[in-house]
Amino acid sequence: MLILKYNRKNHKQIINTCVAALKQGKVVAYPTDTSYGLAVNAENIAAIRKLYRIKERSAGQPIHVVVPSVAYAKKIVGWNTVAGRLAKSFWPGPLTMVLGLVSQQAGLELLSAKTKSLGVRLPKNKIALDLARQLGKPITTTSANPSLHLSGGYDSYSAGDVVTQFKDKKHQPDIVLDAGQLPRHKPSTLLKISRGFVHILRPGPVSEKQILSALKK
Repeated sequence: MLILKYNRKNHKQIINTCVAALKQGKVVAYPTDTSYGLAVNAENIAAIRKLYRIKERSAGQPIHVVVPSVAYAKKIVGWNTVAGRLAKSFWPGPLTMVLGLVSQQAGLELLSAKTKSLGVRLPKNKIALDLARQLGKPITTTSANPSLHLSGGYDSYSAGDVVTQFKDKKHQPDIVLDAGQLPRHKPSTLLKISRGFVHILRPGPVSEKQILSALKK
């Protein structure tokens, strides 16, 4: 694992280096507005398969993505009025919305794990956003840890957490972007939007009360 120490002065250089790595099919551990995540180019089949090995995850488990913009989200999932209202209220921020996948891009279909839906997110973190925006494509946003059940993996809130969990593993991230210690926020609120109805799949920083209030606007 290559450790890249981040500071605001080298932001552009770090983003350029990491985006180049993503284009080469490499896996980058990076900070979000919740915990550290693992990014690959969400359109690179080989990189996605590598990510599943690193995560010790079966191909039947979907992985969500960070989109470069709302406009991009509308290209790949079945956007609707409900999604628009929630995005307006909580994006950028810790909300992941699962919507029907309309893109036939093979990488996104693989990440959907045959569910025909995909979780999309726009986090409130400049590093995460700039990685996706400069790549010009979605990046994966699964947590930067191995399997909870197989290896006792846990959410990483520092580069040290990432390194500790993967140092003895056969499959590791290629780059760990060290942006320091993150506040210990819960993983993003995860919800599914189907036929205009909202189903909360995982409670998180955005509460049910906030969601219901936003939908009334």
